[in-house]
Amino acid sequence: MKDKSKLYDFSTFLILILITLFFTVFGNGFLKPGNISNIINQASFLAIIGVAQLVVILTGGINLSIGSIMALSTVLCGPMLVREANVPVILPVFLVILFGAAVGTVNGLMITRLNIPAFLATFATMYVARGAAWLYIGKGVFYGINDQIRFWAMGELVNLNGFRLTMPIVLVALFLVVMWFLLAKTTLGRRLYFTGSNPVAAEFSGIPTKRVIVLAHLLSGLISGIAGIMYVARINAADANLGTQYHFDAISVALIGGAVMSGGVGSVWGVVGGALIISVIQSGMNNMQIPTEIQKAFLGVIIILAVFFNAFLQDQKMKAGNDKPVKKGNTANA
Repeated sequence: MKDKSKLYDFSTFLILILITLFFTVFGNGFLKPGNISNIINQASFLAIIGVAQLVVILTGGINLSIGSIMALSTVLCGPMLVREANVPVILPVFLVILFGAAVGTVNGLMITRLNIPAFLATFATMYVARGAAWLYIGKGVFYGINDQIRFWAMGELVNLNGFRLTMPIVLVALFLVVMWFLLAKTTLGRRLYFTGSNPVAAEFSGIPTKRVIVLAHLLSGLISGIAGIMYVARINAADANLGTQYHFDAISVALIGGAVMSGGVGSVWGVVGGALIISVIQSGMNNMQIPTEIQKAFLGVIIILAVFFNAFLQDQKMKAGNDKPVKKGNTANA
């Protein structure tokens, strides 16, 4: 590879390979096809909430309300999500996504119009949305999700010697391609990165940074709605306690995947790597029958090491880029 700096973009997947090798050596049948498919299925959901967090982190913000948005949007549409509802399936799905986008937009407006820091704005929304879900449903549960929606989140398409290719794997793969294109190939994506890396320069360049931040939170809320549908379909129920810790999971996935809290750094495929790392760790430690408390501690250590390792490799990438020789003629019009 001519540009050595590009090698550092694969830091997350290097960590993934090392962790997978560890559990392959010390685990029991870790790389069986059935276990691999379980890991990918679990990672597919983590990837969705990780991307929901990523689009906000890219702008230098954070979204603590992901789980609450999932709960509120699915609870509000709960009566239409169950089997007994006589409505087209697409209607509640559309409304859940719409509610998620609406709450995300409120987050963005509080940050840009009221000048409330993203941490505080989304922290408040986390409680407001969760409380609204409780007021609406109380201690009740909407049980028995529509079979078509359940198939989208759990349906098995092919079983290849124990490896189950499921609908969520296919749907999430399509979703990730769309998000990669949006962030890497569109004007909005470039503005998200620029706003996070240097908001002052972005503002002076004519980029409407406040509008970009609102759009980032709108998109994060929309994706949270999608995650909510996937989750309630898996557990076959919608209630106000849904996703109480998912904002932490989303942050973990994004940071392990190479995102930086200061903004401007991160990618969809990095998030995929982060989701796979967490899923591999959970599966591997369950396979080794490690207690849950130790699993959490180990995951915390992995997050610290991954963030440190990614920061080190990003620094090396910048040095490699700066050491790149300049071709003759490139400075003629400088």
